[in-house]
Amino acid sequence: MFGFVISLDFSTMPFIGLFLCVILGVFSLALGGHLLTHGAIQVSNYFGISHLFVGLTIVSVATSLPELFTCLNAVRLSPDLALGSIIGSNIANIGLILGIISLIMPLKSNIRIVRVELRFLFFLTLIFIFFAYTSSSFNRIEGFFLIVLTIGYLFWLVRNSLTSSPSNSNEYSDLSTVKPILLCAIIWIIFGSFFLAIGADSIVGSARELSLRFSISESFIGLSIIALGTSLPELVASISASLKQKNDLCLGNIIGSNIFNLSLIGGASASFFPFVVDASFIKLEFPLLLIATTLLWLFLRKENLWIGKVKGIALLTFYIFVMVFIGMQ
Repeated sequence: MFGFVISLDFSTMPFIGLFLCVILGVFSLALGGHLLTHGAIQVSNYFGISHLFVGLTIVSVATSLPELFTCLNAVRLSPDLALGSIIGSNIANIGLILGIISLIMPLKSNIRIVRVELRFLFFLTLIFIFFAYTSSSFNRIEGFFLIVLTIGYLFWLVRNSLTSSPSNSNEYSDLSTVKPILLCAIIWIIFGSFFLAIGADSIVGSARELSLRFSISESFIGLSIIALGTSLPELVASISASLKQKNDLCLGNIIGSNIFNLSLIGGASASFFPFVVDASFIKLEFPLLLIATTLLWLFLRKENLWIGKVKGIALLTFYIFVMVFIGMQ
């Protein structure tokens, strides 16, 4: 993603160096998540748009960048690693991240999430699985179709936000402070995305090398180590948003990231580097992805439903079960 990180040869590092890279990555992710969330909230306030929209677009796209570059780098050498990262990230977003966030702050569904985002995510998950089942591969046409869905979804989000946001919702009435505030917000978002990407690259590269030294399969690395590493930006950004009591920003980030993982990242990977789907994914990983997405829908299927500590523990238990079950295969 960034030259001075990608150029690091983790394979030559001693164990202590790899562990230090993991620690450095965690600190970088924490800083990036804080900056990104702060900037996103400022943009939301400046334009008078909802936090849900910001979470679904700015935050979810920014926190999905590590997955995008990781998959594009991995799919050329190991399709199992790339596909495992996509599926594993979506499962981690639902089971691990949503579970942890709900223990910090209960999350409340709203009518917009029920009617639009959840239905679109469920539809997109079915399309993604359908492509894999029909030909046991992802070709360029399917990849382009997923990208077109991404563009159409973003266009609809922007148009809907512009038409639904009141013109007087901007809280900054002093025009002399408008440009500096917006400029600072953009700087926070850029630097936040930068540190998130650096942290994810550092964790993924070092953790992957540690796993390889213990002779763990690449598909499991993709579903666990790589997926967890590339999902850390979503985790940190969501924790930061939850501490600021931004319910819609949290849900928007998680749901939006899952949408972009399948449509943008999956579509881009297939468009540039068509790949074959291993039979193990069709038998195990895709059904687990569908179960995770169904759980998300069940927990948020009606307006004003809450995901509290009980449901959060259930999601975390599901995630742990998935990781242990896959690790035993």
